Order: sequence, then structure tokens, then C-alpha cells
Amino acid sequence: MSRNWSRHLELQLVDNNDKGISLSGFKVTFKISWQSGANPKVAEIKIYNLSESTSKRITGPEFTRIRIFAGYGRSVYDESEVGTVKPVIVGARSNETNVGLLFGGDIRLTVTGRETSPDNWLVIQAIDGHEVISSAVLSATLAKGYTAEDMYDLIGNALKPYGVVSGNRPIFPITEFPRGYTFHGKVSAYLDRLASLCGAEWQILNDRLDLYTPDQISHEPINISSRSGVIGMPQQTSGNEFSLKCLINPDIQVYGLIKLENNWPYPVVPELGTTAASANAQRANGGIYKVYGIVYKGDSRGLEWYMDIMCRPLNSQHPSDENVNKWSTEKMK
Repeated sequence: MSRNWSRHLELQLVDNNDKGISLSGFKVTFKISWQSGANPKVAEIKIYNLSESTSKRITGPEFTRIRIFAGYGRSVYDESEVGTVKPVIVGARSNETNVGLLFGGDIRLTVTGRETSPDNWLVIQAIDGHEVISSAVLSATLAKGYTAEDMYDLIGNALKPYGVVSGNRPIFPITEFPRGYTFHGKVSAYLDRLASLCGAEWQILNDRLDLYTPDQISHEPINISSRSGVIGMPQQTSGNEFSLKCLINPDIQVYGLIKLENNWPYPVVPELGTTAASANAQRANGGIYKVYGIVYKGDSRGLEWYMDIMCRPLNSQHPSDENVNKWSTEKMK
């Protein structure tokens, strides 16, 4: 049975010590773009009818980060909860069944304004990992005989002051470099080099460094169908890439897998090079696809509560950065 009932949205604005406020029950719209590769996750959030005091706190220097929790399964807000500002509470959410963290990032810009109606609004633009990606530097030397894993450990130490921990690790090549090397520069540049050595892509999300090779995944296949929230027909974008729209499901992640159920009513795009027989078999049995991009769009009091997903058949070649960037830009409009 689908868990997609009773929307839930919570915004947390916190300082460098993870202390802050939680907003619930307000009218909020948001767009979040998440791509594979080193491109950071970006969000634009618009909050309506905040009190003047709360608005001043958000536009001031007090809060440095914002988190967006969204999904389904929480009981409906009572009247007393609508438009409330509460302290942030860290811990499990026992009364929610399909709510997850969609975004957590550094606040880069805040703008206030007013609609033609009496409603006022505050817009927040935020980027996940912005501070660490733009500021972290590495200055150290590795002696001859160092390996790619030694580079990884060195980079990890440089990221610790920013609170970034190690996440998914690739299988490191065993090559030992015959000369020592002095590292001096931005960590992001050395992550590019390390990822190239490992045939991987890197991301810093939610204070975690992940490197994924083409054969690694962030989660096992999640079954999707019209019954579980898919809307309309998948759209072929380029080659054997396609995009589909479904209700917001925080369980689906970039580098994760989705499985089109057997009763999928629409044609599935076959992998390049497959024979007609194997393509027909894939259509009959459903197919497993890897996620390379997600754009979330939500309106807490409107119709939008969707995620657009970009996929390719499992084990097919990666989409070009140009295609992914173009797709993401179009979805953010």
C-alpha cells in the first residue's frame, strides 16, 4: 500500500552550533536541483507571511544553514500548529512514515518582498556544501610510494574542520606513485583528480563526502508505478535516457536504483544495443534504472508536490554533463 498521504513539510534554520528554529504550517514553495557529479545541490525556498521579528532573524547573521524535511505520512496539522516557529529538535520522527531530508545547505542569499495581495514573502537561496567546496584547501606532502587511498585520507583530514565525514568509498587502484608530491590548493581540485584516478564521481552532500564508481549505488531498487505516485508518461530525453515525474519520495536518491513494476502501462526505453527480444523481455518484466538527477518542486498549500527524475538503464554509459545540466536547468524554470 502506498504511504503517500498527508503531506509534511518542515524547515529548520540553524546556526553554526546546530541551534535554531523550526517552521511548520506556513505557506512555502521550494525548488531543489540535485545532479550526479560534483555539481552542488541548490535550493530556492519562498516562505509567506512570517512575522517581522522572525523575518529579521532569518535575514540577519544568526542562521547560516537551512534544512528541508518533506514527504508524506504525518498527521494533519491542528490549528494551533499552523504558522508556528519552534526550537529545532534533534532526533527521530516517530509519527512520520515517509519523511526525509530533501536538502541541507549553506544560506547564500535572502530577499524579502510583498505580493500584490497583503501577503509578504521571504526567499532563501542555499547551496549544499558551498562553504567547504569554495573554502577548503589542502597543503601537505606525500612521500613516494603513495596511493590513491592515501590521497583520499589526506583530503578527508582537510575536510574534518568543516564537519565533513567519509561516506561511500570507491575501490581504490593499487598503483604506487614513484615520486613524492606536494599538495597545495583547493580540495575540490584534488577531489577531481582523485575521482579521475578511481573512475568515480564525487559529491559533498549533507556534510558527507561520497565517491561513486559506475558499478556502485546509493540504495537498492525502489519499486515505482502509477499506484505508488508516478504521474503521466515517462519522457525520452536523449538516447536511452528518460525522465519521469512522481510524488515526492525522499527514499529515492541520486545514484540509487528504481524498478518499474511489471504492470507499468507505458513503454520502457530499452538500453542501447539491446536486441528486440531482450527489449521485449525488459518491457514484460519491468526494468531497473539508475537515477542521475532529481528536481523537487513543492507548494505546501498548492498542487505542486513532485519530483522529476532523470534515469538511465542500469550499467549503461553515463549521461553527458551537458545533457544533465540542460535537463536540470529546464526543470528549475
